[in-house]
Amino acid sequence: MRKFAIAIVFFLTFMSSLSSVVRAQSTSAVSGSEVTKGEHLFDYRFAYSPENDGQDEGFVHRFHYQYGVSERLRGRALITFSKRGAEPLKARIASLEALYQVKERKGKSGWASAIRLDGNIPLEARKPGRGRIAWHNQYDFENGVELRGVLLVGREFGDRARDGASIESREEATYRLNSDVRIGAQMFNIYGTTAGFGAFDEQRHQIGPVVKGRLGKHLRYEASALAGVSKAASDADFRIFFSYAM
Repeated sequence: MRKFAIAIVFFLTFMSSLSSVVRAQSTSAVSGSEVTKGEHLFDYRFAYSPENDGQDEGFVHRFHYQYGVSERLRGRALITFSKRGAEPLKARIASLEALYQVKERKGKSGWASAIRLDGNIPLEARKPGRGRIAWHNQYDFENGVELRGVLLVGREFGDRARDGASIESREEATYRLNSDVRIGAQMFNIYGTTAGFGAFDEQRHQIGPVVKGRLGKHLRYEASALAGVSKAASDADFRIFFSYAM
């Protein structure tokens, strides 16, 4: 309980230091590389951007279901709803994903790696779709430290699609306080496309703290806050994720 309280204080302290000027919200995570055969998982994610500097507050709700098809293959389907200001809540994106684990961790420590394919289908008129390939890596140390990294390369299609291939990366470092709680930091980077990456402030870079763990046997949670470190990025995103695994 003491370690859980430390985790909550850690998260709230960092969250209170973030700016509240906002341009967008994110419900992305730094996903691991491991697959559990036969697992049914239901996930809900919420992101909130406060009103500030002329920008209306924004909300995003994301729902997904995933299934461990085999010891190495996992499928996922998701849908995202969002609203900003007085506009109504609308379904924005549907997506299908397939992740294949190419390297399995040996024991409780070591390296695991996976390849993911995903496709976004826009649910609004005159919005581009997107296909991506992602390389997931995860390394667990015996002292409780876990490092994760994801490299994503994509291509937009349809109305208003950008030229070139998009490049993104996500990084996470966490420390296990006990068997149920981890604390650490995350970073999300959107570099633009190969048609023109632009300067650092024209790209989207965010960093912030994360607390995650389990509540009982089936329920997992993740709470995080991201601060923009480049001008084009959202200056503050507050997120809470819940998943239920069977």
